[in-house]
Amino acid sequence: MKTVRACVLFTAASLTAACFSGPVSSVDFGPVPAYRERNSVAEIIDYENDMPEWVDRYAAAGLTGVETLPEFEDRYVFVSRQIGNTLEPLRLWAAGFSVERDFSRLVSARIQARFILGGNGNPGDAYGRYFEAAVKNASDSTFTGASLEGSFWIKKRIFADDGLSPVGEVYEYLIMTSINRETLRDQIDMLLTTTRTNESPSRDQAAASMRLRLNFYEGF
Repeated sequence: MKTVRACVLFTAASLTAACFSGPVSSVDFGPVPAYRERNSVAEIIDYENDMPEWVDRYAAAGLTGVETLPEFEDRYVFVSRQIGNTLEPLRLWAAGFSVERDFSRLVSARIQARFILGGNGNPGDAYGRYFEAAVKNASDSTFTGASLEGSFWIKKRIFADDGLSPVGEVYEYLIMTSINRETLRDQIDMLLTTTRTNESPSRDQAAASMRLRLNFYEGF
C-alpha cells in the first residue's frame, strides 16, 4: 500500500517554468479545481510506483531541493509540469515532450525569473527592453548539453486557503531535465552579451543590466 504524503506546493518559479513548456494543442487536460499556488499544503494521495528522491525533494523545496542531491550538485535542474483531472492526457503530453524542442523554453522561464528577482518584480522598468529581448532570445535559442533525467506522475488533493477544506483532486506529471552548470552558463553568457534592442536604455537601465550580468547566477 502506498504511503500518503503531504507536501509544500511548488514555488512560483517552478510554475513559471511550467507555463513556458505548454502541452501540444491536441491534448485536452480537462477542467481542474481552481486553487492558488500559495496554498501551503497539498496531500499526495497516489503516485506512480516508487517515488524517486528527486520528486520528493521537488515537492518539498522546488528546484533548489533537487539541486542539493549529490548527483546534481554540478548541474542545473529543470522540471516541466502539467496538471489535469485525468492521467491519460498527461501521458500523451509527456510522450510528446522533447528536450531539443522544450528545453529552451524552460531556460527562458528561469532567465525571466532571474530578471524579475533582480528587478524587484518590475524588470521592464529596471532593465528596459533588454529584459524582453533576452527572454525572447533564450526562448528562440537552441541550448546544447541537456539530458532527460526522468518523469513521474502524482495525484494530489488540493486544499483551500484554510488548509483544511479540500477543493478537489488533480494529477500532476513531472518531467525533469538537467545540464552541466558551466555548459549552460557559457551559453547564457553568450546570449546575454549578444542581446541587442532597437530602443536605447537609460543610463540607469544600462548600468542595472551590467550589474545583473556580473551577478546573474546568484539566485538563478
